Amino acid sequence: MAELAVGMVQVLGYPAALNVADVMVKAAQVVLVSCEGIGSGYWTVVVRGTVADVQASVQTARHLGQEVKSWQVIPHPPGNLAAVLPIAGGGRGLEDYLL
Repeated sequence: MAELAVGMVQVLGYPAALNVADVMVKAAQVVLVSCEGIGSGYWTVVVRGTVADVQASVQTARHLGQEVKSWQVIPHPPGNLAAVLPIAGGGRGLEDYLL
C-alpha cells in the first residue's frame, strides 16, 4: 500500500482558491479534502494522495504565480493529525465549494 501525504496551498481570494483546487486535482491523482476560508480573504486548499502525487500537485499549483502565498507537503502524516487538521479525506467534489 502506498503511503499517503497531505498537501496544503494557501491563496488570497476565493477565485484563486477555486483555480488552485482545479489545477491540483487535474495535475495528479489526489483527492480534494477541503477548501476553507481562514480569514482576511485567505483560503487554504487541502489535498491527499500518495507522496509523489501530492508533491506533483502542489508543485503544479506553485507555478500559478502570485496568487499562491504559501504551501506545505506533509509526507506520511501521523494518524492523530486528522483530529487537529481537516485532512480526514471526505473527498468532496469541487462543485461543493461553489457559492
